[in-house]
Amino acid sequence: MQLSEDIIKGAMPDDVIFALDIGTRTIIGLVGYKKDEHFYVQAAEMYIHDSRAMLDGQIHDIAKVARGAGRVKEALEKRLGYRLARVSAAAAGRVLKTCQVRVERDLEEGREIDSQFVSALEMEGVQKAQTELEKNSPDKDKNQFYCVGYSIVNYYLNDYMISSLLGHKGHKAGVEVLATFLPQTVVDSLYTVMERIDLEVSYLTLEPIAAINLAIPKDLRLLNLALVDIGAGTSDIAITRSGTIVAYAMVPIAGDEVTEAIAQNFLVDFETAERIKIEISRNKKEVKFTDILDNKVSVTAGEVKEVTRPVIENLARTVAEK
Repeated sequence: MQLSEDIIKGAMPDDVIFALDIGTRTIIGLVGYKKDEHFYVQAAEMYIHDSRAMLDGQIHDIAKVARGAGRVKEALEKRLGYRLARVSAAAAGRVLKTCQVRVERDLEEGREIDSQFVSALEMEGVQKAQTELEKNSPDKDKNQFYCVGYSIVNYYLNDYMISSLLGHKGHKAGVEVLATFLPQTVVDSLYTVMERIDLEVSYLTLEPIAAINLAIPKDLRLLNLALVDIGAGTSDIAITRSGTIVAYAMVPIAGDEVTEAIAQNFLVDFETAERIKIEISRNKKEVKFTDILDNKVSVTAGEVKEVTRPVIENLARTVAEK
């Protein structure tokens, strides 16, 4: 991709996509552009949180997270030579709600279905899902959840399942939508971070939606597959069956719980425990460190694995039950 005059002048080109993943342990920024069916990466940067500013995928310290995200943004801008103004982001949180609904519309005789009609039909489905969620929620939770993304389960034409409505004619069209919702506070904190570093959120989705679209292509969704993305704060789940995505879920047990088990057993702070975990994962046989009592300690990989086994078994059991 050739640098245009817009880039030299410092404006963000319209075809450039800036994605920012604000995770519990790291913030990763990626800039690139899409051409045909491929995505070309121009630059990527990563920042590791220097304190626990996030827990279970949720922002706790807005100022610290904004500072980290700002460093990623500035590093990318220096490499690319232009200012980043728009961002795409994926949200996570320990409280995820989903709602699956079906909506239908009558069609005018002889009318060809266009993209505008399909978009309107999908939005009607999302609105119905929001209404259903609020109707089945306690009063204190009403209007407290925000739709962060949705997937199409199936399209229907004249009550028959169809992979795409575009270009077809009939007397009735329908869509089955699986909508996902997070607490408004989770979404608000994400938007606040973006505002503090002068970014406009142009696209927002849910982390397992983003993950499954990359990891499991449509032609593999005929299989009964489970995608489990184990991060630091949350483990994200997506299930496919019969050619479509049928469920999303999150559990608030992930890598940080493994780190905490190491910290508690060996009497070290969180950062030291994280280092021990990483070194063992890199097949290091033995790790040396200093505990909080100033003792010089050496532990084997086997000892660390034995300490973390109950946590890992609990994680696996929780994901399976979910």
